[in-house]
Amino acid sequence: MSMNPSKTNTPPQNRMKLDAKTLGFGCLILVVLACVILVLPMIFGGDDDDNNGDNNDNGGQVEVPADNAGDVNLGSLVTASNVDRNGCPTDNTSTFTPTDSIYVVAPNSAVSTGTNIFARLYREGQPVEDTAVISAAQDYNNTCINFVFEPTAGAEFQPGNYEVVFVVNGNEADSVGLSVQ
Repeated sequence: MSMNPSKTNTPPQNRMKLDAKTLGFGCLILVVLACVILVLPMIFGGDDDDNNGDNNDNGGQVEVPADNAGDVNLGSLVTASNVDRNGCPTDNTSTFTPTDSIYVVAPNSAVSTGTNIFARLYREGQPVEDTAVISAAQDYNNTCINFVFEPTAGAEFQPGNYEVVFVVNGNEADSVGLSVQ
């Protein structure tokens, strides 16, 4: 075995070229992976909404999926001009004046500890106001959950059709319509 002094042992060089074709292929792979990660859970995760647009046939109770909480059953929402000391409606009405306080109540409701609820007021389909979020410090059964929307001086309710939606643990639960004349 003889050594040729004109040849030296050099490591092979990386012959991979980074050109537009290689970069484009790499980007395509990243896009496909992102789609797989984001879209497949939506496709196979399904929609947990068992109502499928059906009307409520459970005695006016609305079952709401509760994230990180137990069962939630809201009574049929009503609007009122007043509530009693337990927060239950006393003067049910769906027609208000611009200076009236609007109480929205879910009587005969049951919620589990940690359930978060707020109400959102819409006028002619546009959001107007959200109430503060209330959080159940304990389990409640057969209770009235109420929120009030109050006009302020110079910012009274405008005449029109309104809707109030209860939002439970981030999910829209039930709604009730009213009008201001």
